[in-house]
Amino acid sequence: MEARVHTELRRPLRAVPLLRDVLGRYDATHTRELALYLSWLAVAYADANEPEEAAATAARVMSLSADVASERTADRVRVVLARLAEYAEVPEVRAVLDSAT
Repeated sequence: MEARVHTELRRPLRAVPLLRDVLGRYDATHTRELALYLSWLAVAYADANEPEEAAATAARVMSLSADVASERTADRVRVVLARLAEYAEVPEVRAVLDSAT
């Protein structure tokens, strides 16, 4: 929860290490929750001006979300894509944005 707060406050230097730590210990069988936490990590990477990392993480979010019937994950995918739009000229980001359409 602390990492999500830092993400929402656009404090990526605090959010990224916390999220990476949590995700490193997270049970991969909880697909929905994993996708949600990865979505906050993608946004934090974008806020940290790391569009390539944000794109790679967003691609994973989208892949996981495709296997889950959850409006919440679908909403988070939209949030992540909107945040990535600022970096549309970065090839990795462009590929993720194009794959979402």
